[in-house]
Amino acid sequence: MIALPRALQPNRWTIYVALLVTLAVLLVLSPAEATLGNVVKIVYAHGAAERVSMYTYLIAGALGLVALAIKNASVARWTRAATETAIVFWLAQFVISAPAQVLAWGAFTLDEPRVAGALWILALTALVYLVARWIGEAGWIALAAIANAVIVIVVLHGAINILHPVDPIAGSDSIAIQAFYAAIVLVTGALALQFVRDRAAAS
Repeated sequence: MIALPRALQPNRWTIYVALLVTLAVLLVLSPAEATLGNVVKIVYAHGAAERVSMYTYLIAGALGLVALAIKNASVARWTRAATETAIVFWLAQFVISAPAQVLAWGAFTLDEPRVAGALWILALTALVYLVARWIGEAGWIALAAIANAVIVIVVLHGAINILHPVDPIAGSDSIAIQAFYAAIVLVTGALALQFVRDRAAAS
């Protein structure tokens, strides 16, 4: 019984490497865009991580509601794992967005409401989660997941676009751009799912 987890551990890293290599290949092969050129490939990665993280925040919030309702230890573990994953991927998308902003806009600026909103989401959701972890009770983790989902909805709903385009990839007329972006989102989602599974198993 002890040998099985040990045997599975190398396979876990194989999955991560395979997904990361697939993601890298998709980004390299993805088409450039008329205005941004190859800079759009950074935007693909940023947009995929942001989208996956946003969905993970919402899923964690839904799991938090279930965890509060049925007081199940397994649901509580998955709630915590999803919350941690959402924060990690939101941090990743924020970091990835920095070079995209510099190359596309000429500077990294918090004057753009969407960028400032992303920073607020990162700071607030991490703080809420850390407080819940400090308290150390499953019920508080569930409440944190719900609160974080609300934070994401409220902040993103209130953030207007000035420099930030409104979903330019999904709105593109290029089938190749849409297909590659969809594939990048799916692989990023698979990475997030694997991360959630590992965090749930570890907690």
